[in-house]
Amino acid sequence: MGQAMGHAFREADGFIPVSKALRDTDLFHPTQGRQCRAVFLKLQDGVDLLYWAGRFQSGMELPLKDDSDRVSLSFTTNLKGTASRNFTDKPDDHLPVRCNTGSIEYCPGRSGIYRQKGSLENLTLMIDNDLFSQWVDDRDNELIHLAKHGGSSGGYLGGELSAVIHLINQELAFHDQTQPPRRHPLWYQAQALSVVGLFLECRTDLRVESVNPDLRRKLLRARDLLLADLSAAPSIPALAFEAGLSAPSLTRGFKKLFGTSPYKLFQRERMHAAHHRLSVGRASVTMVAADLGYVNLSHFSAAFRKQFGMLPNELHRKG
Repeated sequence: MGQAMGHAFREADGFIPVSKALRDTDLFHPTQGRQCRAVFLKLQDGVDLLYWAGRFQSGMELPLKDDSDRVSLSFTTNLKGTASRNFTDKPDDHLPVRCNTGSIEYCPGRSGIYRQKGSLENLTLMIDNDLFSQWVDDRDNELIHLAKHGGSSGGYLGGELSAVIHLINQELAFHDQTQPPRRHPLWYQAQALSVVGLFLECRTDLRVESVNPDLRRKLLRARDLLLADLSAAPSIPALAFEAGLSAPSLTRGFKKLFGTSPYKLFQRERMHAAHHRLSVGRASVTMVAADLGYVNLSHFSAAFRKQFGMLPNELHRKG
């Protein structure tokens, strides 16, 4: 499997520095059963964007070393198959890549193996440590420590965050790296800063200390499962079973940790995703409603009006 990437620049330890891998355009030439694509944009001093999409029919392994010395905000979408990472300092610790979920990481010099079978898209923002630290809430000790000393934090998701990521990905999926980007550079910069802001907004959920760690872990897993597919909400019993909780404990825990019930959280995130897609004026109301699981357009319009005080076609016309 690793032979597919064997021609890349390798150091003496056998790992490929990320910066060199990205500059080796041969990595992204399609071959039978393998298609890769990367778009790298410098947005401003201290902020770079990488769009990466890959499909590996038979699977592959890629030994990588992080030489970026940047904080990475990474978000994976359209996962059809499996992907995982494990690091040389923890060879038995396989970290699965989750669909429609993001992570914040700072791992300078860390090396490991990335494995993928199937297809996915990923958008990563690489941010200078000092700049990232300026954006972090000065009460958020976990992220402050991460930016200074390294580490990772996962579980970032939400309807609006996913919608912004999908919007950027749509613009870059067919971009010719030899040509200027189709949109104005400020558009990409603005969308990227929105992504950063939405990542940091997620921290309000992750800083709650009033729930014991074991219950909090189960509730965060339940939230991940709940929001993984905004077109179909799982039932409360099914969600509770997957999280290892009873249905009453799940409902009480959601209200304590997230301030609302599972269904209301799902509906809020679904409507925020709809709002963002309609506000950019690309997709029709009918298309957005169908993508979010609504068979009846009037039901979608009523739910949207209840959330935002306006009909979706009004926002679409403004967009």
